[in-house]
Amino acid sequence: MERVPMDENAAARQRLTALIDSLGDDGLTRPVTPSWTVATVLAQLAFWDRWAQTLVRRWRSGELPPPSVPPWYDDALNHTLLPTWQALPGREAARIARAAAEEADHEIEKAETPVVAGILASGQSNLLDRATPRNDALDRIERALR
Repeated sequence: MERVPMDENAAARQRLTALIDSLGDDGLTRPVTPSWTVATVLAQLAFWDRWAQTLVRRWRSGELPPPSVPPWYDDALNHTLLPTWQALPGREAARIARAAAEEADHEIEKAETPVVAGILASGQSNLLDRATPRNDALDRIERALR
């Protein structure tokens, strides 16, 4: 990635918003996998958008994150947080997913060129590309809703 995919992030955020607006309470409780509901996937997405927002903010303030984490790190966080995400009411999970996407995109848009270059050089393009994980989550949700 050589640029911040702002248009793609915005399109994925709009897709997320449209999906959330279309969901009733039954849709939010629909299973995506045996352990994950639509609401759980939305809560997870909110967490990772907030994570990206926080780390981009730290990059912008000069507080660089650790240079690397072990390959199992993301899975460990997902496993650890799953019970919390499952406990959230569906509407609350949807609300925080929408807010987190908006706020992450806003923080990413404020990232100056040297910050973007540093993030990309560090191999952390996922902090800037929020479209890919959003679209992946939305694809899983839409398959479950069929």
